[in-house]
Amino acid sequence: MADKSAIEWTEATWNPTTGCDRISAGCDNCYALTLAKRLKAMGSTKYQTDGDPRTSGPGFGVALHADALDIPRRWRDPRTVFVNSMSDLFHARVPLDYVQQVFAVMRETPRHTFQVLTEVISATFR
Repeated sequence: MADKSAIEWTEATWNPTTGCDRISAGCDNCYALTLAKRLKAMGSTKYQTDGDPRTSGPGFGVALHADALDIPRRWRDPRTVFVNSMSDLFHARVPLDYVQQVFAVMRETPRHTFQVLTEVISATFR
């Protein structure tokens, strides 16, 4: 999580999950895969789960971070938030009930604008 972001199109990042798998050629130059490897080497606790070396890599195994769920609630000033800059919230190994918890936090904090990007082709939410 970063209270401020160097990404030009957002103000903060929030990562209640980390990790992913390469699923297409579009993933070949994934910045998050490279960054996770570096963060693992630096000892960052969120990046100690290794992924399958064929599709993921060091520090980039899918991991849930329930301790991060409360972060947007603590931000008083409105901000634009990139959700899961270091993973895909809709990854097959992220349980639906956890995704629902993430969306509940977004509903409870309408002062923020949340940006959710995904590699999923299609999804249905109820």
